[in-house]
Amino acid sequence: MRHITAPFFASFFLLLFAGCSGSGVTIRGRIEAGGSRKTLVVERIGPSGSRFVDSVRTDREGRFDLFVKQAPGVPEFYNLTIAGGGRVPLLAEAAETVEVQIADSTARRYTVSGSEGSLLVQEANRILSRTDPVARKQEAAKFISTHAGSMAAIVPLYQTTVDGSFIFADDAADVVYFGIVSDSLQTRYAGSPYVQALARDVQSFAQAAEAGRLVAEQLDQAADFPELNLPDVVGIRRKLSELKGKVILLSFTASNLPELKVLNRELVEVYDKHAAQGFEVYQVFLDLNKAQWIRSVSEQRLPWIAVSDLQGGDSPAVRVYNVRKIPANFLIDRTGNIVRRDVAPAEIEAAVAGLL
Repeated sequence: MRHITAPFFASFFLLLFAGCSGSGVTIRGRIEAGGSRKTLVVERIGPSGSRFVDSVRTDREGRFDLFVKQAPGVPEFYNLTIAGGGRVPLLAEAAETVEVQIADSTARRYTVSGSEGSLLVQEANRILSRTDPVARKQEAAKFISTHAGSMAAIVPLYQTTVDGSFIFADDAADVVYFGIVSDSLQTRYAGSPYVQALARDVQSFAQAAEAGRLVAEQLDQAADFPELNLPDVVGIRRKLSELKGKVILLSFTASNLPELKVLNRELVEVYDKHAAQGFEVYQVFLDLNKAQWIRSVSEQRLPWIAVSDLQGGDSPAVRVYNVRKIPANFLIDRTGNIVRRDVAPAEIEAAVAGLL
């Protein structure tokens, strides 16, 4: 599952990760290996980007100690970045003393204490680093349910995983998690810009869902399917309507979708079995990289029409068919009626056979 529409926080989380008077946070610790005379930069991360706060130079032993002014009552996200090296994400409350022990300048391994929020951010990042997408999503859902009242619950909603994907897409099922966190944080931190931005996203998801419902109603009432006219790998425009009179599986996918090859191998079996009887596939790739798309189509030796306008999730085809996540598909009968949506892979062969 992948995001189609980038949320408000997208730029925010591309940036996030990985003693004095007044209200604020003390950040101290040590870079254990090769940490002598290193410069560390502290940035405050907000919904619209990062802002430089302070910098400090470690001593001969790699130790550092600095104080960051912060208003009480609302936690703040920070990046503690080693110049020329890695970064440590923190979520701190005013009056906390955050102790950070960093293994080396890459900051791939570190421990943190004195800050519950920072510990939870570290746990969220551990979940995001998991390579199994199913286990990753299960853990993330549990994390959100357990810690919905912490700002750290925002992290798995918006931060990309180790493979560059999002755990939660903004479809009907996953939007629930955005709502859970938003409602919980509103009761504690209503004035926080993070919480206000999350609330705006939840509202936009609701509006998009309503628009999708109206489009779906129009598709149900339509006597014919909406036309698509997109270029194939050699640049020839192929209309969906040129397949009219056949049973069509309109498929939406992308060349970097992890399960693409497996799904297409199963679909090739159905195609080979029923193509002679009048079954066709029109596969729309929501790609941005032309070379990657062409290579994917060529390597798979796809026997059906494969097209892309290379606009990714901004393709007009996405809006026309109200595609909220991929993979997605629409099954069209011989008369041009859309009879089913999102047919499960195990059910495609029987569904096609029933229309031929």
